[in-house]
Amino acid sequence: MHDDRTAGIAGSAESIQILGRRAGIAFALFSGAGAWYLQTSAWQWAVALASVHALYNLALCHRKAAPDIRELLVSVALCAGFTLAQAVYSDILYHLLLLRMAMWVGRKRAGRVAAVVAAAQLIATAAVTVSFTADIVVRMLYNLLGAALVTYAAVYIDALIARQADGDRHMLDLIRQNDRNYRMAFTDSLTGLYNHRAYKEKIDSLPQCVLLIIDIDHFKRLNDTHGHLIGDKVLMALGNIIMLSIRSGDLAFRYGGEEFVVILPGTTAQNGLKVAERLRQKVAECEFAGGTVPIRITVSLGVAMKKPGMSSQAVFEQADRALYRAKQLGRNNVQFPIAEPALKYGM
Repeated sequence: MHDDRTAGIAGSAESIQILGRRAGIAFALFSGAGAWYLQTSAWQWAVALASVHALYNLALCHRKAAPDIRELLVSVALCAGFTLAQAVYSDILYHLLLLRMAMWVGRKRAGRVAAVVAAAQLIATAAVTVSFTADIVVRMLYNLLGAALVTYAAVYIDALIARQADGDRHMLDLIRQNDRNYRMAFTDSLTGLYNHRAYKEKIDSLPQCVLLIIDIDHFKRLNDTHGHLIGDKVLMALGNIIMLSIRSGDLAFRYGGEEFVVILPGTTAQNGLKVAERLRQKVAECEFAGGTVPIRITVSLGVAMKKPGMSSQAVFEQADRALYRAKQLGRNNVQFPIAEPALKYGM
């Protein structure tokens, strides 16, 4: 009977249900107290019904229970009981119940719920009416009009909540889509690392860091010998090795082709050399799947230190010159700019 709702609808509807139950408790107690104060003919029944109504709805509020057919039937019976006990000021309990239940079932079934609640009120009123005077008839018509207006209000509120939830869901979809677009724009599709565009953004935002440029030795020969498909697999595997060799706060990029870049924020040049050497060794010791024949590769690395006031272009040029020297010195080694005290690691 209850259509599935979105999380936004459920949250707003639940709040209204709890508010309606609490209002019902207040008016039920008031009606019972009024019957006792005025000493109506069945005031004991009115007080008892008020107590049962309050305890039942307090339990529903405590459990944050969703409305169901059982609650509708129990609440209708309690409201009718108030009328049969001739409790004063109890008509509003029907309207509060109708408001909550019409919101629960939605627009398509609100009319049925309104008919059930209104019929219970009319039948209970008729049962305690000795003669149908004009005053009684006007009162019945007044309650029917109130039921119609409350039903319309409930359906309208439910529609507003649904539209709000749709808007929130649409906004969430846009945020997710923008997030996906952002990741796609700054991520290398082959390796899953950041791309060249992301590198430019990250390096410019860091006043000090260590920069590693990693280049696969003889990568063109590997592609010519084993094919570009194997070459792509080697690039993906190297990307994984790099990610497993750096700290969680470090950043890895596929700069282009067979060239990778790693940014190490908050560390020293000496530690950067150690990271680079550890990475070089891991690659040299690794066997890459190449069909029937395992493939071994090596990498050359250039390391440079970006200091405060130094441009991103300048630190990259230093690391690139160090990489070039690593290639000249036989590849498979780590080099630092010549001006720095630490010059070479590896072979």
